[in-house]
Parts: sequence; C-alpha cells; structure tokens
Amino acid sequence: MIDILDICEGMVGTREAADGTTTPGRWLDAQAPATHDYANADWCASSVLYAIAKVPGGLDAIGGLHKSDAYVQSMHNRLRALGIVDDRPAERAIVFFNWAGTGVEDNHVGIVKKREGRTLWVYEGNHDNKYELVRRSLDSQVTGFAHWWPRVVDDDVAMVVSVGVNG
Repeated sequence: MIDILDICEGMVGTREAADGTTTPGRWLDAQAPATHDYANADWCASSVLYAIAKVPGGLDAIGGLHKSDAYVQSMHNRLRALGIVDDRPAERAIVFFNWAGTGVEDNHVGIVKKREGRTLWVYEGNHDNKYELVRRSLDSQVTGFAHWWPRVVDDDVAMVVSVGVNG
C-alpha cells in the first residue's frame, strides 16, 4: 500500500530551484493541459497536490486534479464545497493555515503526519525554502482539515474511496 506519509517523508529536504520553481510546480505544469503557469505557484499547495497524486485514487478522492488548487485559498474553498473540510485534526489530513489568525484568507497548507495533544507535526513545502516536517501548534492559525484519503482494500485489486468526515 502506498502511504502519503511515506511520500511526504521522501520529499523532505527538497528545495526550490534557483529560478523559484519547484518539482511539484513543474509536475503540475506538465499535467494536461500543459501550461507554464504553475511552476512558481504556492509551493505548499502544489506539494500537497503532488503527494496526493502519487497515492492510488488520491486525486479522485479530492474530485480530480484542479490546477487552481495550486493556490491555497482556491484549494480550501473547493474542498470545503466537496464537504470534506472540518475542524478535526487527523493523520494524513490536509491542514490549512492563516498566519494572521483571522480565519479570513488561508495562506499555507500541509499534510498532517501526527497529532500530539495540541501539537501537530506537518509536512510542508516552502518552509525555509525547502520541504520539511514542521512542528505546529493547534491554534487559531489553523483554519480547517480536509479528510481526503481513500481507503485501500487491497494494493492491486479494489479500492473503496470513502471520502468525508465520517470516513
């Protein structure tokens, strides 16, 4: 079984290129229809998409690939409209942040590795210009969690996509 946490761990240490582009951004540009619009998109958001795309059924679980999700607020709005965003932290969830703590406009996103009380360990792109596992407080800067992951029944046979907060 492919686990997004293993994918994220494998990305740790990845840096943006000298021209400001990233591997996830260049990957996103290469997806149909091919563009040159996303190589410099929100690195944190394109990293989330890149990791989810590597999980069988991952993109289906978030309603397909939407290149506009390379922008944090766009991703949050779309996943909320799908009904998969709530305030419950969970391993593998997409976590959204608003650094001003206002809850008005999200400006950062990552993948939760684990929760320890009021502490989250989050895989994040664009932390000190690289992809890292970062310790974050579960506070007013957290604006929501998207519970997206598919449930894999068997590695090669069947997949039941159970998306939502009850899944």
